[in-house]
Amino acid sequence: MTLTIPLLLVLLAHIISAHPTSRAASVSSSSKAGIAGGGDADTDMAQFTTTGKVSWYYTWSLFSADTDLEFVPMLWGQKDVTQWTDASDGINATISQHKPTAVLGMNEPQETGQSNLTPQQGADMWKTYIEPLHAQGLRLGSPAPSSAPSGKTWIQDFLTACNGGCTVDFIALHYYDVNATKFAEYLTDFHDTFQRPIWVTEWACQNFNNGPQCTAPEVAEFLNQTQAFMDAQDWVERYAWFGVMRDLQGVNPNDAMMNSKGQITDLGKQYIGAEAPKTSGASPSATGTSGLPGLPSNGVLRDVRRWTSWSLIPILLVAYLL
Repeated sequence: MTLTIPLLLVLLAHIISAHPTSRAASVSSSSKAGIAGGGDADTDMAQFTTTGKVSWYYTWSLFSADTDLEFVPMLWGQKDVTQWTDASDGINATISQHKPTAVLGMNEPQETGQSNLTPQQGADMWKTYIEPLHAQGLRLGSPAPSSAPSGKTWIQDFLTACNGGCTVDFIALHYYDVNATKFAEYLTDFHDTFQRPIWVTEWACQNFNNGPQCTAPEVAEFLNQTQAFMDAQDWVERYAWFGVMRDLQGVNPNDAMMNSKGQITDLGKQYIGAEAPKTSGASPSATGTSGLPGLPSNGVLRDVRRWTSWSLIPILLVAYLL
């Protein structure tokens, strides 16, 4: 077959655009992003709303901030039941004032240092304090386990203990590690297992396994890849990076989206889409990806794509000459 010059150029342009060379994928302009924090009374929440990407926030409690962002209340654990049930400023007053569309269950219930509940205790608390809100039209988010292996098992046992008496509209979860591919696999496994939408209510580039912590460029790359992945999945409804606060409470300080003076950091600007990620020098071992949907590819897959793009040029030239 003989190709005309214009047709040849069109084909070349199509192939090259369909197989771009490797570069970090920028986050989308969706508004799944939220804020985990804002608990300091003098936090300037407006600095996180300039792009419209951030649409909601939560504070691990009923405490609300001075912002027009949607507030999502949380029953952290047993210690908060008294506040939750208070007639004047408990959950019903919060619903009346803020008109939330969803509430969150207990915080890392399988961890002794957090809400520390057995699945049966969690089911009993849910039925007493959270399930009644379903009748008011609120969507109910599961207790959010840590990313320790016990987290998935706890949610499974919790649902068994509920014995059909708990309305769980979406699964909330946390993730702390340093590999973007494993992050995507972890979320996908939870979604496949529980067949419900996912909210990632805490995640960060944090090594809890006695290894080195992520450098600032590695954090930026990890955030970019994981955020892009979640923006690309329709089953990931919302997410909130840890965190917007002056003190990250033992988590890698490079993960901070707000500095000690209460000002948004470069990472915070990246999160809201105000700045491109500063990812030069990121370690592939910390942020490696494998071509999962929404994640930029690198390594071998990148080289294959580049070869595929440019190796077809001589083939098309030969076809033209024929």
